[in-house]
Amino acid sequence: MISPLLLNKALPELLNIGSVSNLGSVVVEGDPQASVSMIHGEPTDNLTCGIFACTTGKFKMVYPFDEMATVHEGSVKLTDVKTGVTVEYHKGDSWFAAKGTEVLWEISAPRFVKHYLACVNA
Repeated sequence: MISPLLLNKALPELLNIGSVSNLGSVVVEGDPQASVSMIHGEPTDNLTCGIFACTTGKFKMVYPFDEMATVHEGSVKLTDVKTGVTVEYHKGDSWFAAKGTEVLWEISAPRFVKHYLACVNA
């Protein structure tokens, strides 16, 4: 089965899950609220694919999985806490984050959306 996700098409309906702290993140600034839609798998599965959206705010998280992600809407600044390197990503840009990486997220737009593929036991 192929599940297309096209940058110029509407997203599937997203489920509001509340504060990013519900996902284990530490809020640094604001009140970033997250929403998700699973495309493949369930959150407890080894391999998942889905949509993650978040409102304005700043938070830290340690990646509990390996992730490849692409910005679908908005922009985000990601800082690798260990190296101090910050990169700003915009619509169509992608990144890979290894499991165990601590990242500072900075979302300044009202809404940021990414498409991701995550693997827990890589």
